[in-house]
Amino acid sequence: MGKWSTVILIAALAFNTACANNNREQKNNNAGEQAPTNQGETGAQENPREKVGLSFWAAELWASSPPGRQEDPIMKHIEEKFNIELDMETQPSDEKLAAILATNDLKDIMVIPKKNFDQMKSLVIDMEPLLEKYGQDIKKNISPETISYYKEMFGDGQLKFLGSEISTDGPVLPETIWAGPYVRWDYYKELGYPAIETPDDYIKVVADMKKLHPNNEDGKPYHGFSLWLDWGYGILADHWNVRRQGAEVIGGLTNILQIDRESFEYFNKYTNENSGFWADLDFWNKANKAGLIDPDSWTQKYDQAVQKYNTGQVLATYINWVIGGSNSYLQSKKIYDKGWTADNPIPMSGENYYYNTANKGQNFVYAISKDSKNPERAMELINYFYSVEGVLTIINGIEGQDWVNENGEYTYTDTYFENEKDAENALKFGYRKYANQSGLDITGFIPGTKNPLDFRNNQSYMEIQLEKPENALKKEITSYYNAEFPNKIPPKGQEYGKTRIAELSPLLPPSEPDEIKLISDRIVNYLNQEVIKLILADDFVAHKAKIIKELEKMGIDKVYTFWDGEMQKALSELN
Repeated sequence: MGKWSTVILIAALAFNTACANNNREQKNNNAGEQAPTNQGETGAQENPREKVGLSFWAAELWASSPPGRQEDPIMKHIEEKFNIELDMETQPSDEKLAAILATNDLKDIMVIPKKNFDQMKSLVIDMEPLLEKYGQDIKKNISPETISYYKEMFGDGQLKFLGSEISTDGPVLPETIWAGPYVRWDYYKELGYPAIETPDDYIKVVADMKKLHPNNEDGKPYHGFSLWLDWGYGILADHWNVRRQGAEVIGGLTNILQIDRESFEYFNKYTNENSGFWADLDFWNKANKAGLIDPDSWTQKYDQAVQKYNTGQVLATYINWVIGGSNSYLQSKKIYDKGWTADNPIPMSGENYYYNTANKGQNFVYAISKDSKNPERAMELINYFYSVEGVLTIINGIEGQDWVNENGEYTYTDTYFENEKDAENALKFGYRKYANQSGLDITGFIPGTKNPLDFRNNQSYMEIQLEKPENALKKEITSYYNAEFPNKIPPKGQEYGKTRIAELSPLLPPSEPDEIKLISDRIVNYLNQEVIKLILADDFVAHKAKIIKELEKMGIDKVYTFWDGEMQKALSELN
């Protein structure tokens, strides 16, 4: 994903810094824009502070990159700005996290899933005393209510953790339905635009494409789908059909509850045989029987699967973010009128399109290790990721090089457009690579304005882009569905709406009691192994029944009872 000169002036320059900030802020306010007022913004060239090393445990990157110093221009810009050398763990995993927790060997900065906060609470500092001097953008852009929430829910009254990707004014565009039928459009057109109303229809379409086109432009065999398992079984079973049913999953390590986005009715997704969980696995079982799944899927990791998409070796996916590289692969060959549906899936009945407002953040939280030798410098860097300047940089690139701001109008440069054509632009140039480290919701607005943080969401940008030769495919798809823009293609008869699901999540406990967690751990470990066997099973129904019976023996009902009680309390508080 790719979303940045030294930072704070020494004390002798503090007065001048304040004046400069005030002058610039006034100027920007007069122009109707919020000024990026991160402390590191001013006096960067003059700051002679000592260079320090910081270690950083990252949330998953939008581009696979080896751990250590990052070489993309955006991270080099950030290192220069803050006069730091950043050693980044770019390939986090539950196993690696468990290892460093066991040895108390935390990185200076930790960006971890919320589910792991309780294990780390005694190992990190209270960040609140640092905010006044080193966290002004956090104080400016994150509401006191949200700060209080993280103190109460995660830190026993201290700000030991702070959520990332926090929404301030809501999203610019309706949330992308990123789980659905994404296919090679020119092959789909060749088939006569067959309706995809069911998962079985989807399998048939991909199978028919593979018959007509067994190999890609380079002569390499096509796979129907390419999967990965290093993220756990949830990536295969908690997405497409759950959303087709108008639902989400929530509830601890197992995400045991499937909850309707509108009514908030919910059930145990494991014991309800008609849940989206089982529908997803049924789909993969049928796709495997049709010979559509890449045989490497059971052993390869995410970055290996993505590399196959990036080199045009896969016909379809159910997750949209892996398909962009496929189009870049064709564009690198100057092929602009062919490619994949990368903005929205083929519309099919049953899907729901919504705005989501994550005003308490997404799944990750920031923390600073108690053993950090430079907690102030760590706080400065974290603050940058909550600043307008920082978020604009990690999403859109470096100001003056990749984009410009002319009187409040944000536009990309020719350099950006040329770099963006590269299938590995996130890895090489850093665009949106660090998106999951953003403190602000990258789908939202610059706080206090109606300008999107991601300039690709500007209407003027989208209009201009559709007329470019390299976007001939997007224009064709948009025209076919009589839509205004590629990301506004809802299924027939459906409208955009809103859901309060994101307001519900923060009201639920971020961890489980030890007894429940022990059961959940066993269930997760069991399913990580058994889901593969189920997808490969000759008799899906019989193997599914066996799994449900085993889950009941393991205590799945106890896990559900706990989360049922917590959900009832959360719904009462929400209403």
